[in-house]
Formats: sequence, C-alpha cells, structure tokens
Amino acid sequence: MPTERAEGTGLARGRGPACGGAGGPRRLLRACVRRHWHFYLFISPFFILFAVFGLYPLLFSLYLGFVKWDGLTEQTWVGLGNFAAMLEDDILAASLWNTLVIGLLYAPLMLALAFLFALALNQPWLRLRGLFRSAFFLPCVTPMVVIAIVFGLLYSPERGLLNYVLAGAGRALPFLGLKPVPWITSEEWSKAAVAVLVTWRWTGYNMVLMLAGLQGIPHEYYEAAKVDGAGPLARVRHITVPLMRPTFLFCGLLSLLGTVYMFDEVFVLTRGGPGISSTNFGLYLFNISFSDFRFGYASSVAYTVALGVFAAAMLVTRRSRLGGGAGEGSS
Repeated sequence: MPTERAEGTGLARGRGPACGGAGGPRRLLRACVRRHWHFYLFISPFFILFAVFGLYPLLFSLYLGFVKWDGLTEQTWVGLGNFAAMLEDDILAASLWNTLVIGLLYAPLMLALAFLFALALNQPWLRLRGLFRSAFFLPCVTPMVVIAIVFGLLYSPERGLLNYVLAGAGRALPFLGLKPVPWITSEEWSKAAVAVLVTWRWTGYNMVLMLAGLQGIPHEYYEAAKVDGAGPLARVRHITVPLMRPTFLFCGLLSLLGTVYMFDEVFVLTRGGPGISSTNFGLYLFNISFSDFRFGYASSVAYTVALGVFAAAMLVTRRSRLGGGAGEGSS
C-alpha cells in the first residue's frame, strides 16, 4: 500500500514532493524555482517587458514628482515644492474646470444616445443590424486627422455647414434670431465644439458596450413581463434599466477617465484655444511636459490628479453598489 501511494504521487519515480522536501520557506522557494525553471522562463518576457516599460516608468515618474528637472540639466530635489506650486497654478485650475465642463456637456448626452441606439439595434425585427452597428462604431476607429479636417469644415465661420444651416434657418424664421456661431474661435463656444466632436466619436463605442449588456439580459424576464401585461416602456423601466446598471457604471467610469485624459480631440481641433478656453487636463499635462519641459512638476500634477480620479471612481462604485443593494432589498 505505501508503495502504491508513493507511485501515485510520483515519489517512487524520483520526482519528490511538489516543491522540494523539508526546509524553510526560502529553501522551498529555491527548490520550486530550480524544479520549474522552464515554466518561469516561458513567462519571463511578460514580466521583463512590464518591469522595463511599465513599472520602472511609474516609479521614476513618482520620483520626479519630488525633483525639479527639465530633462537635460541636473535634477534638483525640491521635496513637496511641486505639490505646493499646484495650489497657485491658475492654468491648472482652469484646465480642470474646462475638463469638468466638457465632461458635463458630452457624457450624459453620449450615454443616453448610446443606450437608445443600443435598444433600437437590439430589436430582432430590425433588418441590416450588422450594417447599422458597424456604421455607428465607425467613428471611433476613424483617424483623428480625418475627423479634425471634417469638423474643421463643419465649424468654419464662413463656409461651415453648421453656420450655413443656422443662417438659412435664421432667414426663414427671423423671429428665432438664429445667427452663425463662432464655434472654435470664441471662448464661449469652444468647449461645446469639443463636446460635440467627442459625442459623435464615442457614442458608437459605448453603444457596443451597452448592446453587449442588453444581450446578456435573459429573454425570460421580458416574456414574464408580457404575460403580466407590461408594455414596452414598462419593460424598459423595470427590467432593462435596473439590469443595465453595471454596464452604465462601466461606461460612466470609462467616460470619466476619457474626459480627464482626453488629448487628441482638443489638440487637433482647437489646440486649447482661443486662449486656454478649451484646454483640458490632458492637453495641459502635455504642454507643461513637452513644451515647458517641467517634468518634475508634470509628474506631481499627474499623480495628484490620478489619485483624485481613483478616489472619485471608488466613490462612484461604492455608491452604486450601495444603491443596488438597497434596491434589491426593497424589491
């Protein structure tokens, strides 16, 4: 019996126990590494690349937050001086305000449109659903240079399509007082122009995410609601919306991260102007890093805002879980 048990566990063939024999934890760890070295060799490229291109830049950036460095001269230790300078940076405050305004202008509308489009494209009676889904998703894979050219033509003060439509409507309906709008040449409208572009570009992406959430809802729920006499709006309100809450939360968190670190749309459309009226945090971080070469200050700003975004995301997630638990308890 002992021999059979030994053969079953591999001891009789000389392989030993799982990771060595008796000894301390360090000795067992060394035995495991020696025994399974080829497995560690196979997975080592990932850890090496992550350490070189992920972990090291992260730690070095954290170190830069406590020094003054322009990338060429010698680094000077300033301690918390970079973080203290943030309190007196009016441009940083303006960029964070612009980021908040742009997010409030586009995120609710984008998520609402994405949900409505997902509902429409999830109907089984709709033909050419694949074509429509591809058409809605196309903007988010379109090169940003092409988008900038198209929206530059749309927003043109003299020859732009939007102003042409507004001028025509103003002539046809003079009592409305419609006039051409300086979309990207005025401080009042530049943030709205960026918000329209972002809404157009990312609505299809969020629609695909919400479409996946809709397809994960069992059809039995809708069939039971039909038997109980619930109409389409009632089914959406009492079945679809509650079960889509995790998807809404996920899309909302993606929108939060995308709003804070948005760069392409603002850079190619307005470059943050006029003045700094449309400069968001992503563009501001780029400017102080690669235009002013204030790498130490940029690192401190980046880490501070990243911690703020992380705290906000955790707060939203916690409140959503508490709200979901309360809703389930009341139901």
